[in-house]
Amino acid sequence: MPADYPHIRQIAERYHLKILEDAAQGFGGRIGDQRACSFGDIGTTSFFPAKPLGCYGDGGAIFTDDSQMADRLYSLRVQGRSKGSKHAHCEIGVNSRLDTIQAAILLEKLKAFEQYELQAVNQVAKWYTECLKAAVRTPFVPEGYASSWAQYTIMLKDTETRDRVQRELKKREIPSMIYYPIPLHRQKPYQGMGRSDGEFPGTMRAVKTVLSLPIYPYIKEEDVYHITKVILENA
Repeated sequence: MPADYPHIRQIAERYHLKILEDAAQGFGGRIGDQRACSFGDIGTTSFFPAKPLGCYGDGGAIFTDDSQMADRLYSLRVQGRSKGSKHAHCEIGVNSRLDTIQAAILLEKLKAFEQYELQAVNQVAKWYTECLKAAVRTPFVPEGYASSWAQYTIMLKDTETRDRVQRELKKREIPSMIYYPIPLHRQKPYQGMGRSDGEFPGTMRAVKTVLSLPIYPYIKEEDVYHITKVILENA
């Protein structure tokens, strides 16, 4: 789901800042009629298979309406190649092209994504929320926003409950995931900043209590009810 970009844009304009929009898991989300990947001066998304719109390998895209920036990005993705020349390079870049096979797959999958997958995965999220909202903390989508549901993540009351629910799901061969068990301030590159767990109570609560459930456009309603029954029995 997009961040509060109308508010972020006000701050950026006040202080003459650029906005880099991270929509790696948000392709298909929107605020009103405006789609994710269009809120920043540059927007990025991922086409990794687990994302809302995924190819069959690695892939991604960058979005901008700045033609000069677009030219530079085209150059950087091919080792800094100079415009109009195959052999001259104006700066150091990377090899970051989307190969033809992945592009062909994405073109076909985009049709399904637009025509019915985005609507279907939102229906799955509604089924989950209807079943679980009285027992666990479920995701919240503000009015006017739409999510593409890269994950459906619930919050249990404590770590013991979360771990018990996950064990019971596993016994029934139902996959679940704790996607981010190590918070950012505990990652090695940031440990020298001297930040403590006590400064991030929301983060630490999430690390200890969240659990992501299976969600994709083709999951059946009876499967959702089967999953939620296990959760309700153990939460």
